[in-house]
Amino acid sequence: MLFVGLFLLASCVDLVSGGPESSTVVRARHPDSKESILDTCQGLKEEAQEIRQEGYSAIDKADMIRELAYRVKDEAYEIRESAMEARSELEITLVETLALMKSQATATNLYIQEIRTTLSSVTSRMDRLEQGQGQIDQELEVIKLGQGQIKEKELETLISMTSKMDVMEEEIEDRIDEKTALLSDKLSEILAGVEIIKYQQRSDETSKEWKSGELIPADRVVQSSTYKSVYGAEKAVDGNLATLSHTSCDLARQWFRYFFSEERAIGQIKVVNGVSDQHKYRLNGARVFVMTSDLHRRSCRADTITVREGDNIQAQTYYLDCTGNTGIGVEFVLDTGTCLEFKEIEVYAP
Repeated sequence: MLFVGLFLLASCVDLVSGGPESSTVVRARHPDSKESILDTCQGLKEEAQEIRQEGYSAIDKADMIRELAYRVKDEAYEIRESAMEARSELEITLVETLALMKSQATATNLYIQEIRTTLSSVTSRMDRLEQGQGQIDQELEVIKLGQGQIKEKELETLISMTSKMDVMEEEIEDRIDEKTALLSDKLSEILAGVEIIKYQQRSDETSKEWKSGELIPADRVVQSSTYKSVYGAEKAVDGNLATLSHTSCDLARQWFRYFFSEERAIGQIKVVNGVSDQHKYRLNGARVFVMTSDLHRRSCRADTITVREGDNIQAQTYYLDCTGNTGIGVEFVLDTGTCLEFKEIEVYAP
């Protein structure tokens, strides 16, 4: 159909231009008047323009599809690069995880080897005891076969002596364990004493630079809860760095109140963290307030404890400043839902 239309369009052009051969062909195929032929040619011309316009639109759509394909291709490259980066990070994570698991497995193997060695030692000792018992049984059997060479009373005495030897062996082992435990406790006390002496020496050096008035003794102390009876609030003001106060760990807010015998002007406060191991960060964020009455509190100039690194007493000693305040005591508050622990609290006048 398109071919016929183009042919007729070409004939129309020849007709309009006066070509006799084409005009004859057109008249042969369409024996109408000249006006009808011209109308037909005009219609074909308009259809040709529409076809050309549709071709241009198709070209524009093809360009749009090509641009979209390029964008999809670029996005695919980006996705591929992201996937490769994610794969690289995953490989690194897997390598680190495997290294950690290998390290933990090595430590576990060493621990298992130590347990095996201990079990081997225990087994060897039990074998020796069984051998000794076997020898005793053999001797008893020989005695029984002695046909009266040893009297029955002497045999009972020998058995009794054997039993006593077993008891004595157990008592000796118990005493050795007790002595070992005592020596371990003494060593811990000595190490704690050395740490306390070092702290006191450093505290003396620090006190030369730390300006404060006289110590305000605690008339009484109270804490929000008590973990165990040996960790009462009074342990924080007994002057002994080997003891500590310790609240429970199951309340959203824990507090510790240090009451004076009368209203006093307050200067600086020294606080020693209750623990210096991995639990030292429990004290982080604890705040101190001046109690102007049983119900009212006032903030201090330096009122928040920020726990720092260090596992010794000096590193876990903190200084707060309530200068300019007067009250009946001070209160420490911790709102992190964990325990509140103090080795020592000292409140000083200005």
